[in-house]
Amino acid sequence: MGRIQHLILWAVLVVCCVAERQYFFQSNSSTWEQARLHCQVCYKEMVSLTPENIQQLAQNLTSSYWIGLRKTMNNVSFPWSRWSNGNPLAFQNWYPGRPILSKPKNPVNIFNNYYSILPNYCGCCCTNNSNSTSVPPVTTVNSSYHGTDFTEKVNMTASSTKTPAVTKMTSVMTGSTFFTGVTGGINGTNMTSGNNGTNETETDVYIEEPCIAMLSFGLWFDKICSELLPYICYEDRFYGNATMSNKTLHSATLSWTRGPGDISGYRMEVKSTDYNLTLNHSSLNQTYDLSNLTAGTQYRVQVFPIKCGRDLNPQNVSFYTKPGVIQKLNVANVSETSIFLTWFAPEGNSDLYNIQVRGEPDLKMTTRIESALVKGLIPGGFYTFEVNAEVEDKSIEGDRMDIPSYTKPGMVSNLKPSALTNDSVQFQWEQPTGNTSGYRAHAWREGNNGTVDIFMLELTYTNLTVGNQSPGDKIWLSVVALVPDRSVEGEPSKVIGRTTPGEVTNLRLNITEDIIIVYWTPPQGNYETFSVQLKLNASNKEVETENTTNSQLSFTNLKAGAEYLVTVTTLNGYLKSYPISTADFTLPLPPQSAQIDFFNKSHVTLSWKAPGASQGVQIMYLVKYITEFWNDTQTYETHATNYTFHELHAGTNYTFEVRVKAGAQESQPVQTSQTTSATVRVRTMTMACSSSEPSICEDSGTRTEVLQNLISHFRKWFSKMENETLVDKVFWELEWRGA
Repeated sequence: MGRIQHLILWAVLVVCCVAERQYFFQSNSSTWEQARLHCQVCYKEMVSLTPENIQQLAQNLTSSYWIGLRKTMNNVSFPWSRWSNGNPLAFQNWYPGRPILSKPKNPVNIFNNYYSILPNYCGCCCTNNSNSTSVPPVTTVNSSYHGTDFTEKVNMTASSTKTPAVTKMTSVMTGSTFFTGVTGGINGTNMTSGNNGTNETETDVYIEEPCIAMLSFGLWFDKICSELLPYICYEDRFYGNATMSNKTLHSATLSWTRGPGDISGYRMEVKSTDYNLTLNHSSLNQTYDLSNLTAGTQYRVQVFPIKCGRDLNPQNVSFYTKPGVIQKLNVANVSETSIFLTWFAPEGNSDLYNIQVRGEPDLKMTTRIESALVKGLIPGGFYTFEVNAEVEDKSIEGDRMDIPSYTKPGMVSNLKPSALTNDSVQFQWEQPTGNTSGYRAHAWREGNNGTVDIFMLELTYTNLTVGNQSPGDKIWLSVVALVPDRSVEGEPSKVIGRTTPGEVTNLRLNITEDIIIVYWTPPQGNYETFSVQLKLNASNKEVETENTTNSQLSFTNLKAGAEYLVTVTTLNGYLKSYPISTADFTLPLPPQSAQIDFFNKSHVTLSWKAPGASQGVQIMYLVKYITEFWNDTQTYETHATNYTFHELHAGTNYTFEVRVKAGAQESQPVQTSQTTSATVRVRTMTMACSSSEPSICEDSGTRTEVLQNLISHFRKWFSKMENETLVDKVFWELEWRGA
């Protein structure tokens, strides 16, 4: 039994600690029944006392107050067991000797009789010699006055502060024992009189069905229920739940929780920065449609249940009306990777704007002003921009307005002329970064009299040929990238191209030993300059290159007898015509100092020096021998400065010539001669001296004379052969040999 009672007490304490209880002191004196009825109608019930609230309540007492306790409550057979709210009587704070349980006949130990019939609750009452029971004190007390009512809030919070326990007195007063209360004899107050000096207690008269009052100093005293006393009511603080639904631009539906007990109506207070509405609402259906609100505005709503003419704790809710739709969404500026948006604020109020970018990539951003720069986009990309207003707490947002737009395409890259002819230019380029649907190309020709448009067209490929032009024309091409709707286009890329210039005609040379004068006829069409190149043809070595705007050019200080290649190219900017070339020799000069370096019966080696004006270049020499005796001549070509003749006749005189050959031109020769070594064949002629004087035949002078006569004879003989010079062209010799 004791364990069950303990569990019940614990459950009651838990419930008490969860509820936030308010206490109301009623100054209008009433009977106990009237007081309870008023408490039940306008509050919850008459007060029930606990160790947690009695001290706080007692501090505000000015006289005796009815409390929610009487002997028999709600027809419960066991007396003094329940409070008026049905809670078990788990705590007692009786005035000593009270209550009187029966009519006194003989002096008896009242305490023993009383204690024997009470439930086995200790509460704050213990037998003598027991330890005091710890009671958590009140930590928060909020007091307010409404009319003549005193309202007190008590939060049930645990503490280690101890409340004095009720103990058994050993002294006897008029033959009765009594209890000292928690606040018994507060500050030394006479226990038989109230704080105001009036008599709060009565004589020990037995009351058949008493009601209990709490004396001004906190102890309980049984009284006749019809006595008029002030009383204390309590009520658990009301916490309802107000909600908003059907929120639109200018309206919303308010719903709330019905207040406890007999609610007579509700008062609604709706406020914003520029709105203040107070409305008494007697209907109990707990809904109300708010109208004429401002879009995108925060409203704070309080709903006060009205009970017995007083406001209960309000139900609070804060909400925003739906923001309006933004106005005049516009794309103000477009670049390759960003788009700048502007718009006008919607009607009413708005705190934020959401921008949803749909495309590649999808982006989200928030701003507080009526514009936004959206970055990180792809050139030439297609995007839809959705913008809507939103309130500060992001609880509700307005309808969206959208606008489509392309970003600006990128600039084409590597635009350049490629294949060139004298009447056309082909251009090519590369696709820009990002997206593009095609290109617009504009071609025009630049001339001395201004520019002339050739064409403007759209295409999807990345090359274009501009044809039917004249040689040397200067052609401009501009290319921009496009998007499908042509709303924006890329920055133009420009390049100049030229048709190749025409080649020169009638190229001719005027030549001396060391000068070449070049002449030509200029081509038709446009050109800027001529490039004239001179090379040594034999070695392909460049000698000189000159640019000129004239149609002739002279090269001086050249080598005599050398072959030169002259090339003339027409230039127009960086373009060149087909080159026109011709080759020719400068006039030759004769070699220097020919000489015989070696000879024998069949070979002769001849050497010479190059002309002074031909030093350092390779020239052609003609070498030639002549022999009249044999009526023979041979010519050979060589680039060397020496030559060996083979298979010559022995004992024959040869004439050698060396000339410089330059194309069809030959220089004057240099000559030398040489007789090859002879092959000696001896022919013996015997002559007899017929002189009568032998001494004459023996005389050397005679012999010499005879030899000279013979030589003269042979010369005459050669002369008779019609070749007087032969005697000098072949080796022969007469020699005297004595017997």
